[in-house]
Amino acid sequence: MHGSSDRARLWIRVFAAPILLATATIIGLMAALLWGTTGQYVAWVTVGAPVGVVGWVWMRGRSQKNGPILPTIPAK
Repeated sequence: MHGSSDRARLWIRVFAAPILLATATIIGLMAALLWGTTGQYVAWVTVGAPVGVVGWVWMRGRSQKNGPILPTIPAK
């Protein structure tokens, strides 16, 4: 059973960020419903977090000067 530890680490690496973003979004939506004016500000931050993460990843990907993922095959 030496592979179970590696699988657990892989699972955490893959799903930790989406689970945290989903939890923050749900908390933000509930805060907007239950906490009044303060909840609105919490909701703006937490519901906007996934949009910010997508923008950050997109900008990070564009700033890296990597070549194509697949090598191009020269035409004959």
